[in-house]
Amino acid sequence: MKNCIQLLFFFVKYLAFWIAFFFFFKIFFLLYNYNFSADLSFSEVLQTFRYGFPMDLSTATYLSFFPAFVMLFTPLVRAKILYTIIFVYSLIILIVTSIFGLLDIGLYAEWGTRLNPQILPALENPKGMLVCVTTAQLIMLFLVEIGIVFGFLFLYRFLFKSHIKQEKQKWWSIIFLLLFGAFLIIPMRGGLQVSPINLSSVSFSSKIYANHAATNPYWSFFNRIFYNETHVKEFSFMEQELCNTIIHNTIQNIHEDIPMYIKPKNGQPVNVILIILESFSNKIIESLGGAPDIAPNFEKLALEGILFKNFYAVGNRSDKGLGALLASYPAMVGPYSVLYFPEKMDNLDYISQYFKKNNYKTYFYYAGETEFYNTKILTLRSDYEHIISVIDFPASERKQKWGVPDHLFYKRILSEVKSFPTPFFLVTYNISLHTPYDVPGVSERNHKTVASYSDQCLYDFVMQLKKSDFWDNTLLIITSDHGTLGFDYTPLSNPATYQIPMLWMGGVIDTAFVSETIGMQTDLTETLVQQLGWKSNTNPFSKNLFGNKSYAFYFNTEGYGFISPELAYFNDTETNKTEYFYITNEQKKDSLLRFSESFVQFLHHDFKKR
Repeated sequence: MKNCIQLLFFFVKYLAFWIAFFFFFKIFFLLYNYNFSADLSFSEVLQTFRYGFPMDLSTATYLSFFPAFVMLFTPLVRAKILYTIIFVYSLIILIVTSIFGLLDIGLYAEWGTRLNPQILPALENPKGMLVCVTTAQLIMLFLVEIGIVFGFLFLYRFLFKSHIKQEKQKWWSIIFLLLFGAFLIIPMRGGLQVSPINLSSVSFSSKIYANHAATNPYWSFFNRIFYNETHVKEFSFMEQELCNTIIHNTIQNIHEDIPMYIKPKNGQPVNVILIILESFSNKIIESLGGAPDIAPNFEKLALEGILFKNFYAVGNRSDKGLGALLASYPAMVGPYSVLYFPEKMDNLDYISQYFKKNNYKTYFYYAGETEFYNTKILTLRSDYEHIISVIDFPASERKQKWGVPDHLFYKRILSEVKSFPTPFFLVTYNISLHTPYDVPGVSERNHKTVASYSDQCLYDFVMQLKKSDFWDNTLLIITSDHGTLGFDYTPLSNPATYQIPMLWMGGVIDTAFVSETIGMQTDLTETLVQQLGWKSNTNPFSKNLFGNKSYAFYFNTEGYGFISPELAYFNDTETNKTEYFYITNEQKKDSLLRFSESFVQFLHHDFKKR
């Protein structure tokens, strides 16, 4: 037992050693980049350590796996030999991480981001890098590196000198080490929460620099190697100049007479509530071609407003839907969305920023973890003033694996929205209709049953909103983050997999009809902003759903789909095969193919250059 305690004590100290190393470099980073740090309050500086600690611990845990493996041989090999191996390993890691740490600190002012794989091509040409550095700077860099390495070597020897004299361990210490290695998975993934640690986990501020300062650059670097933009394809259907011309001429809604359906009361600004439903697709709405008797309450609500019958999600995952609805940026061909790349999220067309410019209070309520899919970074970049997530609910209400069930989630919103100062913009995002469908009190855990539960909760929520003082001057928009593949199965290439509802209703909507226009999630911002009488930004990926353009795109890992009244197809970019779902106008086929190809090329080119 004593030997196991000694081993445990060794690993605790080993983790603490690397934590101290990361803390040192965080302090160094903040001091060196003092021009940026001066914009942070003392509290925000402390928070960079608090929020960054789980990522620092995760990185330290990764570095501890090799020593844990080496120590498996303690019953067979003398302790001095094993600790020497660990010392050599730690020295190599110390030298390499110190060099990269100094590069990270020195390059931040120029790059505006923490260490990432864009440095790799430069490392292939060290002579080219040296040309950019003066002799004095090189000497200073060498002396600082030597000082850091020797300083932490001194700390290392101080912490671990007593362990070298330990005797061989008993054979059963191997079991202890295996169990300890398994336990390390917990801090490595950042805890026991549903979503493993990611870049959102360290984001706590609307100030990008504060979040960057909290980030562990080594974790970020290797995360970027794994999740890198090379997984996002480039397309070259035509010359880029021609592509740009087609997009410019086709997408812009110029000289259109757009009808206005939002009618403010007494000239007052309109409150807007955007409800994003998890996995709520047309497949469960009878009037939209879905199964009967699953969402009858949505059918009732649809009679009161503008129902968009041909509305499509841009992808099949939440991150893709959120990026499109809240930042007006489509998904792409490949496994990732723009939310995986925080460094590319600057200058997106965030819907909330229009409301901020017009003196609205902005709120984001999420029933799950904002760390999931970097949702926290999205909300912080969007500059929502109030962000509520699962951690803000009492433990007694976190009754689902993903967070708070719909009825408790809406109850919380209703108790608070009545005190919101007007005008306000509120985004709500629920989670109940997410697998494993573990809603308490619902007997059958399947999509159909939980969809009915979600439908009832939504209806009850809207009925309570109608009783509020602000309802008469409020626009309520109900839509979904994405469709579903499994319920009433359709292939991933089929447009039906991506069809979702969008309904506009509320006291400011006095017209009820079904819109046949084909649109997608990125169109929400352009349409809403113009209906509110504001000027929208130039965004090639968003159009006005009340205008004369009618088309949508959707994307998945294999390729992209295009839907218009005249043509619908899916292009599998892996096999270069095209699946046509219908062609109603052969004469327009070629021009629509050219337009859809130019859109896809333009999108991926835009992403690469961000």
